[in-house]
Amino acid sequence: MTKIEINKEDLIKAEIIAAARGLFQKYGLIKTTMEDIARALNKGKSTLYYYYKNKEEIFEAVVSNEIRDVFQEIRSSVENVSSAEEKLRIYFTTAIKSVQKKILLYQIMKGEIGENLKTIVNLKYKMDNYEVQFIREILSLGVERKEWVSEIEADVDLIAYSIVSALRGIMVDLVVEERFPHWDERIGVLSEVFLRGLKR
Repeated sequence: MTKIEINKEDLIKAEIIAAARGLFQKYGLIKTTMEDIARALNKGKSTLYYYYKNKEEIFEAVVSNEIRDVFQEIRSSVENVSSAEEKLRIYFTTAIKSVQKKILLYQIMKGEIGENLKTIVNLKYKMDNYEVQFIREILSLGVERKEWVSEIEADVDLIAYSIVSALRGIMVDLVVEERFPHWDERIGVLSEVFLRGLKR
């Protein structure tokens, strides 16, 4: 396969994902059909089936793209600072703001979790793995530079997983459920709670 053919395939996949994203956001995964996606693209269903087995696979591609976009934004923000403490502080702020912009991920999962449990569990696993590894890198950097208390070193994996789990809970309750209006203006308070525990 030539480079031009690969680029054409990538372009068609990107078009499918963009069209599907709009439909999933408007109607949800359950109500959106392959026919709806094909119609939005002005293409036949055979084009969709050439690239994806079913709408669940397209949904997974849509959400995977959103996860990738969120992490690209987080990584580029964090790379601009050198200390582990500042990296973690920026991670909290950027992660929350990125998810606010990419809210489709949580809105669809929240509304249709019972119907699509396997797909959603797989996506959550993928997202958690990205984040845990990322936080582990920051924690290890802090250990190496002696920014954290010495006990952190023995439990870097556990702490990384705990931070990701806590942040996921915050995202679901505060971003999706909207329980505290304008809470995002005080995200610094939340990040300081985590940081003080690491520094003690």
